[in-house]
Amino acid sequence: MTTFLSRRRFELLALVLAAAFCALHMWVERTPVVGLAAGGDSDADAPLLVRGLHLLEGRATDLQFLLRGPRAPSSQVVVVEVDERSAQAHGRWPWPRDTVALAVARLQQAGAAAVGLDITFTDEARGEDTRVWAEALRSLDRTLRDAPHLVPALEAYRSELAARGVSTRDESLAAVLAGSPGVVQGVMLYTDKEREQFAPREPEWAALLEPHLLRRFHGEVPGAFHEVDVARVPGWRNRSAQLPLPELARASQRLGHFSAAMDPDGTLRRLPVLAKLEVHGGFLPALSVQTAAAALGAQVEPVYDADSGQLSGARLRPRQGAPLHVPMPVAEPFTLINYPGPGEVFDRLSMADVLKPDFDAEALRRKVAGKAVLVGVTLLGNYDQRVTPFREFEPGVYAHAAFLSNILTQEFLTRPEELIGLELLFMVGAAVLLARTLPRVPYRWKMGVMALVGLVWFGVDQALFSRGVQVASVVPLLSLLTSSFGILFLGYRTADQEKSRLRHAFQHYLDVSVMEQVLQHPERLKLGGERKELTVLFSDIRGFTTLSEQLSPEQLVSFINAYLTPMTDVVFTHGGTLDKYIGDAIMCFWGAPVDQPDHALRACRAALGFLDRLEQLKARWRADGLPEVDIGVGINTGPMNVGHMGTESRFNYTVMGDAVNLGSRLEGLNKEYGTRVLMSEHTYAQVKGHVVARRLGAVRVKGKSQPVALYELRALGTATGADADAIRHFEEGMDRFTARDWDAAEACFHRVLGLWREDGPSRRYLDATAAFRERPPGPDWDGVFTATTK
Repeated sequence: MTTFLSRRRFELLALVLAAAFCALHMWVERTPVVGLAAGGDSDADAPLLVRGLHLLEGRATDLQFLLRGPRAPSSQVVVVEVDERSAQAHGRWPWPRDTVALAVARLQQAGAAAVGLDITFTDEARGEDTRVWAEALRSLDRTLRDAPHLVPALEAYRSELAARGVSTRDESLAAVLAGSPGVVQGVMLYTDKEREQFAPREPEWAALLEPHLLRRFHGEVPGAFHEVDVARVPGWRNRSAQLPLPELARASQRLGHFSAAMDPDGTLRRLPVLAKLEVHGGFLPALSVQTAAAALGAQVEPVYDADSGQLSGARLRPRQGAPLHVPMPVAEPFTLINYPGPGEVFDRLSMADVLKPDFDAEALRRKVAGKAVLVGVTLLGNYDQRVTPFREFEPGVYAHAAFLSNILTQEFLTRPEELIGLELLFMVGAAVLLARTLPRVPYRWKMGVMALVGLVWFGVDQALFSRGVQVASVVPLLSLLTSSFGILFLGYRTADQEKSRLRHAFQHYLDVSVMEQVLQHPERLKLGGERKELTVLFSDIRGFTTLSEQLSPEQLVSFINAYLTPMTDVVFTHGGTLDKYIGDAIMCFWGAPVDQPDHALRACRAALGFLDRLEQLKARWRADGLPEVDIGVGINTGPMNVGHMGTESRFNYTVMGDAVNLGSRLEGLNKEYGTRVLMSEHTYAQVKGHVVARRLGAVRVKGKSQPVALYELRALGTATGADADAIRHFEEGMDRFTARDWDAAEACFHRVLGLWREDGPSRRYLDATAAFRERPPGPDWDGVFTATTK
């Protein structure tokens, strides 16, 4: 089980992180951004993490709108603006009601299919003449209070002043509204926080609102109905609506609210299709929804989903053609606004052109006939300014125009419930994919793999967004980043643990510098074994058996430790790998675990370093009264198997093979030749020109039929002077010896002894020459020495 968990650690970590983000994603999805209570701050009640993710998701949506860019809205939507040019022509807003009445009348006469008023008329309008008559009435009333006896005589006059002091401009607008079934009067909703301000008028408003409230809930199938208590149907809760003047409200055949439900960051991204008025127990459609219904000659039908117990949208059933559906998500009763772009993308008309005295009726008809018109104020400094994905300040009428366009084109920005499953699947699948990929690719590609997976998701996300489908961006990408960096962290932690394990495994037989190379490039260390060309060195103390008899066990251990410590330092100094101690013997090699092209030369340097360090030890041993010893060294280069050998619980990093065995045999041949350092022809071939060495002939070691040429290593560099002469005489003697010219060979070896008095190989060959002179070798003799011992 432990092995399985270790082998699948990246996948398990990825799954754990993906599961955590899936749970977080579901939490965020089920937490409303705006909430059901108008004026409340639902998001503020959510945990800080959820609020932050909602904010990031909103900003991501804004970025997606900008990346998508503006697109053409419905050609059936026209915005009539009360703009700066209109204010220059007709004065500061608000205008006299008869002016507004004239504009609405002209739009209706031009054939507008519907006119939605993103303005409201809550105060009585009085013109200059009305104010003059009202002031005259007040003056008369003050006079009559001081002279009551004049009241009968002036009663008729007072009645005339009172009649003339009442505004007729509201009546003119009311008359236009009453005769225009396609006009939608906008109203403002208010909450319980504003109850005291509007409480006196609520009874009157209740009666005026009654014809406009929706209480009958339609089924998903047209013609089906659900008998449901309004109080039990969730909705965007408001107390009531602030209506225009009673005569205007009574004249309005359609009402629609223009209240906005801003995201917590103040951006208008969604619209409440149906607002719930709790005092009156009914739903009121949004201005854009009601305007679309008026343009189609349809009624707004709330669609109820019996399974969820919530409204799933609104249906507009026209007199002819298929009904239009306005979707509403399950989480909260707001539909995302699919903004076509900033206000400039809409077909716009200045109110100044509608109201100018010499207006062109035919031109106006071509502009608005058969279209849904929204009338709103776009003056700079107007209070109705909204933050949208395209603008920081945008007149609110454009938000209504955007949603009106969505309804007429049926191009909504929706978020189907099925998408959540796709997002969860991506988070899990991407995490597993990264867990399988990142640990196995080179470092320089890791970020590229992460970026590629992220770009794929972002590309799919943006492509779906451009088609009106909103996919969550933030949590899936955060899941991707967290999984990626979690896997990378685990990879680095695993690498650190591997380095610690390697450090522990190699610390006893690698030099610090070589160890660092292993740790920096652990991939070069193929645990379990590989075959490569290396150089192996064996070193042994001569006469160790005699030495062990002369010393006590404690002295012997101290003596060996004093010998092995500096010799091991020499191995490490030259970058060697200490294989093992075999009693008094040292086995080491070069070329692994890190590559060393000069492994043969390093071994030669180490062997000569042994001899130098031994002379220092001899001086110390003499001073301590201890016996002196000598060593023999054998070096061979060739293909070897190197790696961890042993069991899973106990192993050693070592080399094996015929080339290793030959190195051990060469070390033993030092006793036969009277030398201290012997190397094979394979090693000499790689160090020739860098060391002083002489050829000793060929030898056939025990257990091998193929002979190998021997060389004695004497020093580094190039031979000069007497050394060069001695080597030349010796190798000439070897040639004479092989040619059976015993006298010439003997003369050469004597010349060598004249230069090197105690030369062991020369004495050995002199003995062999004397023996062969007495008893010549047979005709099959090839000059090769055959070793009979290991």
